[in-house]
Amino acid sequence: MLKKVILLIALLGICIFGVTVAVKNPIEVPLRYYFDLSWEGPLVIALLVALVIGFGLGLLTGLFRILTLRRELRRGRAEQPLSPEVGAHSLGRP
Repeated sequence: MLKKVILLIALLGICIFGVTVAVKNPIEVPLRYYFDLSWEGPLVIALLVALVIGFGLGLLTGLFRILTLRRELRRGRAEQPLSPEVGAHSLGRP
């Protein structure tokens, strides 16, 4: 319970910090890329887009790893079936 409260306080502090930075820096920034692609807008929007893209890439790599591990687990279970003793023990029977 204490861990959740500390996490909530930390997240609230980060959110307050982010909002205050956004309010104090309403600067328009130009972003340019190859092929003459460009965008000009508030700094806070550019930072939020970068944050979301980074979060998405991290989520995709984590999801890829989870799916790989699940496939390996399924393959391992198929190769080595459970013995009756192990199955009965896991059901709470002696």
